Amino acid sequence: MQPPAALSRHRVYDPVLRLLHWFNAVVIVLLLVSGMIAQGIEPGALSGWLHQQHGWLGAGLVLGLAGRLVWGLVGTRHARLSDLWHPAVWLESWRSRRFFSAPQRPGHHPAASLAYLLLYGLLLVLAVSGLLLLAVSQGIGPFAPWLGWHAAYAAVLTLPHQSAGYAVLAFVVLHLAALWLHGHFHRLPVAQSMITGVQYLPPQTEPS
Repeated sequence: MQPPAALSRHRVYDPVLRLLHWFNAVVIVLLLVSGMIAQGIEPGALSGWLHQQHGWLGAGLVLGLAGRLVWGLVGTRHARLSDLWHPAVWLESWRSRRFFSAPQRPGHHPAASLAYLLLYGLLLVLAVSGLLLLAVSQGIGPFAPWLGWHAAYAAVLTLPHQSAGYAVLAFVVLHLAALWLHGHFHRLPVAQSMITGVQYLPPQTEPS
């Protein structure tokens, strides 16, 4: 949607943050797709190939998360992890039962930032459990020297790995729904901010 002329324009998200965002987003989608297909088909050559690619994608996610952590510590203002920390807003949202409101400040939505932090926690569980599964099922990865081919642990590790994966899938669906709802109800073109780096907000918004 085209931004109305009445909205204020804020240059918020830097190129490094946007690159990390899209790299991680693409890797996460490919991980979810490859994991669900490999789980749903009969064991064989295709299943083995998908599991192998799933492992490589998991390594890519680890690198992407590490990059996001580093940039969250040394990057620009709205890339900092501190821009996601708003406990007072979270408590007020809980008390008022208002969990979906129009953005009023440049950067990440303060109420939604808790969901982003929870997502990073889920991705950490997904990445670590995936690396452990690589070690016990394929004998590769950083944990292989200690757990290589210890298949007895596979059943224990599969549950948190799959649970985190389904939780991440639910977040992706809710995230896309929230982007559409902001555009439909608040008339704000939120989705394009991670493409152009420019965020459109109500005119009374504080400076970026």
